[in-house]
Order: sequence, then C-alpha cells, then structure tokens
Amino acid sequence: MPREKQRISSVKDKGLNEQERLELAKLLIKAGYVVKIGREKPPGKNSYVYYVEYWEDRAE
Repeated sequence: MPREKQRISSVKDKGLNEQERLELAKLLIKAGYVVKIGREKPPGKNSYVYYVEYWEDRAE
C-alpha cells in the first residue's frame, strides 16, 4: 500500500535551484523512494513555487 506523499519546497524566496532539486531527487531515488519534481502557481502570485515530492511505493 502506498504511503502518503511528502513534499519539500523552499521556505526562502530564492529557494533551491534546478540543479539542487535534481540532486535531492537523485538521493531520494537512490534511497528507494518514488520522486516527482513539480511546480505550482500560488493564488495571487505571478511566479511558480517548485517542489520535490516523494513517497514509498510498497507494491512489491
């Protein structure tokens, strides 16, 4: 049964750059997690918030 998805996003304005998000995703994948890198536009904002989402896939 899949576990709940966890999301890592920046709390600072500059946040993680693309290379840092990819490195984080690489480490999570190496540890056995399923990873999704995404972006969303918060209501009332003109810029996107990028995030790394991960979860365990227990379908083995």
